[in-house]
Amino acid sequence: MNIVSQIVGRCHVGESNRKVIYYVISRLKNGHKTFWAMTKRERRNFMLLCIKEHSLNRQLYNVINML
Repeated sequence: MNIVSQIVGRCHVGESNRKVIYYVISRLKNGHKTFWAMTKRERRNFMLLCIKEHSLNRQLYNVINML
């Protein structure tokens, strides 16, 4: 489990991807400055990672609620 998945795990599964990404960025050291210091490719991969982790959390939530 990496740090991004830990931070995304604190978000509610009903939140939008945008809110989750903003939340994770806000938890980075120096926040948005750190995010904008990344290259365009790194920022894209970072956002995709956040969306992927959030999607996995939604899937887990759905599976648990089906039981």
